[in-house]
Amino acid sequence: MGVGLPRRALVSVSLVSHGHGQMVVDALEALRASWISACEQEVRVWVTLNLPEPSLAQALGAVQWPFELCVIENELPRGFGANHNQAFRREHSAGGARYFVVMNPDVFWLVGGSDPFAQLRGAELGAEVGLLCPTQLDPQGAVQDFARQIITPWGLALRRLKALLGWRLSGVAGSVEVADWVNGACMVWLSTVFEALGGFDERYFMYCEDTEICLRLQLRGWRMRGIGAEVIHEARRGSARQPRHLAWHLRSLLRLWGSSSFWSYVWFRIVRNSGRVS
Repeated sequence: MGVGLPRRALVSVSLVSHGHGQMVVDALEALRASWISACEQEVRVWVTLNLPEPSLAQALGAVQWPFELCVIENELPRGFGANHNQAFRREHSAGGARYFVVMNPDVFWLVGGSDPFAQLRGAELGAEVGLLCPTQLDPQGAVQDFARQIITPWGLALRRLKALLGWRLSGVAGSVEVADWVNGACMVWLSTVFEALGGFDERYFMYCEDTEICLRLQLRGWRMRGIGAEVIHEARRGSARQPRHLAWHLRSLLRLWGSSSFWSYVWFRIVRNSGRVS
């Protein structure tokens, strides 16, 4: 599990454990059984232990992985964006990969699914593409609401009113290509784009950092695109169950709504929808 090899990987995967234990091993096993088998020599995986997990570190070291596995053990817990930014910097020092995959430990690539990088290895994506997204399914196989419309204060108020009236709620976008943002559970970044954006805004400890970076991405002229691959995302929806997560979510929403990225994007979307920009 060495760090800092000089070779250049095709794909670098960043996964953060917050006490997830065996789930991390299962997620890596799913990686091994799916697309990694097609390009295992071109993959480097960074697992960040955000909390002390000696048993997980031991379990990871006991497996002969077909890819380069690097473990980062934090002295103090970091936020979502800070952890993935840290892994990206380590990857850059280790030679850099063309694609940087941000992945939750509760995301499992389908065994026997298509290799999402086969179509991308030598393909020209177009200079405007910066972020690629597989389709996220729930454990029953239904498509999740991973591609979404931006949350605004007035939109949130309207959703509450619709809920009171018993109307159907929807903040879901029709596709990745027309979405305002995609959730951070599984993002495939062009490394050059992620670097140009400066990574995630680390002022967001948890929640909305995925929204904010997607807004900046589009304001800088890049677009999001879906790819022909699927993952199972066992979404836990912590903000709906735990007061601490709900507080983090509300704090992040207030930070987002007070940011220049948010208001610039709101205006950008108005102009775009008017047909004056493509």
